[in-house]
Amino acid sequence: MLADVHSIAPFVLCWLLVAWATVGHAQVRTQVVATGLTNPVAFVVDPADRATFFAVEQRGTIRTVRNNTVSTTFFLDLRGQLSSGGERGLLGLAFPPDAVVSRRFYVAFTNPAGHSVVSRFTRTLAGAVETSSRFDLVWPDGRAFIEQPFSNHNGGHLAFGPDGYLYVGMGDGGSGGDPLNHAQNPNSLLGKMLRIDVNVPDDDRRGYRVPEDNPFVDRQPLAALTEIWSFGLRNPWRYSFDDWTRGGTGALVMADVGQTAREEVNWEPRGAGGRNYGWRVREGRLSYDTRTPAAYQPLTEPIHDYPRADGTSITGGFVYRGAALDSSLNGRYFFADYVAGRVYTIGVALDEHQEARAVDLLELTQLLGGSTELGLISSFGVDADGELYLVSYTRGRILKIGPN
Repeated sequence: MLADVHSIAPFVLCWLLVAWATVGHAQVRTQVVATGLTNPVAFVVDPADRATFFAVEQRGTIRTVRNNTVSTTFFLDLRGQLSSGGERGLLGLAFPPDAVVSRRFYVAFTNPAGHSVVSRFTRTLAGAVETSSRFDLVWPDGRAFIEQPFSNHNGGHLAFGPDGYLYVGMGDGGSGGDPLNHAQNPNSLLGKMLRIDVNVPDDDRRGYRVPEDNPFVDRQPLAALTEIWSFGLRNPWRYSFDDWTRGGTGALVMADVGQTAREEVNWEPRGAGGRNYGWRVREGRLSYDTRTPAAYQPLTEPIHDYPRADGTSITGGFVYRGAALDSSLNGRYFFADYVAGRVYTIGVALDEHQEARAVDLLELTQLLGGSTELGLISSFGVDADGELYLVSYTRGRILKIGPN
């Protein structure tokens, strides 16, 4: 049983060797670098200090982790300002490229009514949060939240791309089977990837502007809300950009949770917006519900999907671009399945257009200690050197993947 985080005294955690594995000719292992967390869902490095990380807890708190020491105080505490439980809560954290200068950061959460909010905060020169700086982004309907008709499929991940814009992943609004067909509705932000420019003055009334090169600004191939970058997502639970600063392509890699049959990984070459990933017409590569047509064609197939026999809720990770692991792992995509408690990696083969196909699927679960040791993986993290971390939701800890 996890200790109450309010009563944990400061301590320095040992780098505990959990397990090691051989992948090809590469040996890897996991090390526990933080523990005592309450249902963590994200682990993000501080852009102003490579030795500091932020652990996002679903209940509405963010705690700092420095030199393997978990803070006893909160960097941010929103517990009285959100709803939490099930798939609701504090779900995402991202720092813009200019965070060291602007001192801004963004969080995504569900408000007390269960609707999705993206908020901007500003830090002081000393690095603390100016709580009075909170500004909730205002969406096309003039409200400072995106309405959620059901309690699940809230998305909630945030990430900045190589273009400097903020990508906001939205689930389809919940229930099962997208009963309101949000993911193919051009007038709904649900079931979409959004792309917005948040580099605006503090007094901007909306907190963002729509980039001029967003795919639906010219109302082609259909008239749609201009914040939309891509269609046809069910619940994108963690996505990332192949690290362009370390030799990666800048591609957007999205894990999308399935309904009853398939979990999927989508690959989008850098700048290739306007795609339709098919939900609810299609689940993975399979037909799902064709009673209503897709908003537009063609539908983009995942580079990898897997059946419910192998897992029932995918957790997206990162393309590895670090230097500590064996070079044979460079360029491989790491991901997990939350419900099954399994960890996988796939190779990515690119053509001349930077389109990808998955090759050489490997499961690492048992080699890294097994599902009991790893717990249920809610997210991945990456540090300033490109090294990978696992976020164990059920065990309340962070594990680093390193060389043996």
